[in-house]
Amino acid sequence: MDKELPLSPWPEWKIIDKTGEGSFGSVYRAERTERGHSFYSAIKIISIPSSREELLSVRSETGDEKSLRNYFETVMEDCIQEISTMEYFRGNSHVVAVEDFMVTEYLDEIGWDIFIRMEYLTAFADYCTGRTLSEEEVIRLGIDLCKALEYCQRLNIIHRDIKPENIFVSRFGDFKLGDFGIARELERSMAGYSKKGTYSYMAPEMYRGEPYDGRVDIYSLGLVLYRLLNHNRLPFMSLEKQLITYRDKENALMHRMAGEPLVPPAEASEELTRILLKACAFQPSERYLSAGVFRRDLERLKEKRLLLQEGIILENTRYIEPPEKTLVREEGNTPVHTHKESGEETQSVLPEDAKDAPSSGAKAAEAMPSSGAKAAEAMPSSGEKAEKAGPSQRTKAEEAAPEPVQETNPAKIETEELKHRRSMLEIQDDRRIDRERLLREREERERRKYRKTAFWIALILLVGIAVAMIVILFVKDMIENTVREQTQDLLVSLENRGTPPSEDEGEDFAVSIQSIRDKATQIVNSLETYDREGTEGDRLRYRNGDGQIMKVLVYPARSPEGLYEEYYYWDGALFFAYIWYGDEINMYYYRDGMLIRWIDDEGNSHDNDQEDPEYTERGDRYWLRSIAELYV
Repeated sequence: MDKELPLSPWPEWKIIDKTGEGSFGSVYRAERTERGHSFYSAIKIISIPSSREELLSVRSETGDEKSLRNYFETVMEDCIQEISTMEYFRGNSHVVAVEDFMVTEYLDEIGWDIFIRMEYLTAFADYCTGRTLSEEEVIRLGIDLCKALEYCQRLNIIHRDIKPENIFVSRFGDFKLGDFGIARELERSMAGYSKKGTYSYMAPEMYRGEPYDGRVDIYSLGLVLYRLLNHNRLPFMSLEKQLITYRDKENALMHRMAGEPLVPPAEASEELTRILLKACAFQPSERYLSAGVFRRDLERLKEKRLLLQEGIILENTRYIEPPEKTLVREEGNTPVHTHKESGEETQSVLPEDAKDAPSSGAKAAEAMPSSGAKAAEAMPSSGEKAEKAGPSQRTKAEEAAPEPVQETNPAKIETEELKHRRSMLEIQDDRRIDRERLLREREERERRKYRKTAFWIALILLVGIAVAMIVILFVKDMIENTVREQTQDLLVSLENRGTPPSEDEGEDFAVSIQSIRDKATQIVNSLETYDREGTEGDRLRYRNGDGQIMKVLVYPARSPEGLYEEYYYWDGALFFAYIWYGDEINMYYYRDGMLIRWIDDEGNSHDNDQEDPEYTERGDRYWLRSIAELYV
């Protein structure tokens, strides 16, 4: 079998192809056949550790195989705990369902494979291939994912990693949210070895390492919707350039994290733009308070669109009437009136002498005799009329007169339907206004509650800042004196660096090497208790409880050679340097400021080889860099 198609731990499920690959695992499609019918499921495989590079890096820090195994075993157990929380989401129509999972351990090396079987869905990227999502589809996507986040909030769960790669589509067109907690736990446990691309949708407070809440998910979802309506570009990325470079992405990220106002998406309406910019507000206090409020704004906009469409249909239908009934005309003395309510016409034939009458009332009075004497003169009685007409004449009249036909007026029927539809729309509009009023009142109550809380928090912060400033003023001189003393000690140590100490003048060489290893192991085991400062991707410093720097991690972006540089200090002096990238690893052991051992990337050991120019050059190079990273 192809190495890219592993065996499924469930015998009834056969892995048939690979559908995707992420930072922490690969996803495969599996098939089960029962009585001639095929059923499909998705199997995600997460390997711990994820690569040999990661295994070697942790091995260099832990110092022994037992500590190495305990480290990765803890990572594996944490992931299983996160997977078990997915049981709470089973049955939710907007969260990817986990159906089963299994763990297998390697036989020849430290490591495990975690198999997670999930419902088979279409990846959002595949769903968007060859099509452009309309604004209505983007609104529906936002509503579906807001429902998923509402369920998370009820369980006090923050997703923290909402991005297109974690969105899926069911066969019925429902959008679902996946990868709850698993990738996040791996990122936290693996010390940033696979962090590439996780900042694109991250909220500013989370990026800066500040306290955060569920509003980071609202921010990330808002950015996803923003991108879909901005020619598939995130904020501050050029819409003109065909090719977006890594530098463009970094610049856009810096603009966003600096709090610069976002420009409206290129293809969003004014109302949807207002909703998205509120969701993506730089300050958490200016965003939606919850996913439920975010969803209700999107649903109101969707409902308004539907009502608007209904209004357009009604407006067109209102003027579709028979042509002869749409005109109000006057032909000589015969005015033709069209009644707007019933759609019927009436004619009034006036005598010639009524043409110049001053009013329609006078015309009617002259044209129609009254019920009194004039009526008696103008109209013969029914008896006289019947005698004059005679039976034969009545028969002729009856035969000549057509039978009355009850006509159906289409305009009248249509108008009644319009009346009914208008009344239904008015009822809907009244209900919508009531809902909006209740929502506004609820939001106002939440704002008042938030403002009250914010006032006390601000007051406490102001008091804390005042106390901190007083403390800073007192300790400023002490810190400056400490820095001066450390700098002086450093200069003295540089002056004393001459030739390596002989075995008669110092410790035995083997004892020195073992001492260096013990110190490095002690620092690695205590890293969790150290205070960490700096930025992942640039440089991290680790300080112990006394404020001494014990380790500095320099990332390739900062390193002049594009490598990972790890420096270990004891009493303010470098004693071990671990320089690596991929499978190329170099280790440097220092005693009293001098390089005493260099293990190159092929595993060869060079001990006290002061005659080798490369040996001395490497020793001086990383010694000086360790000083720069310690004080600069």
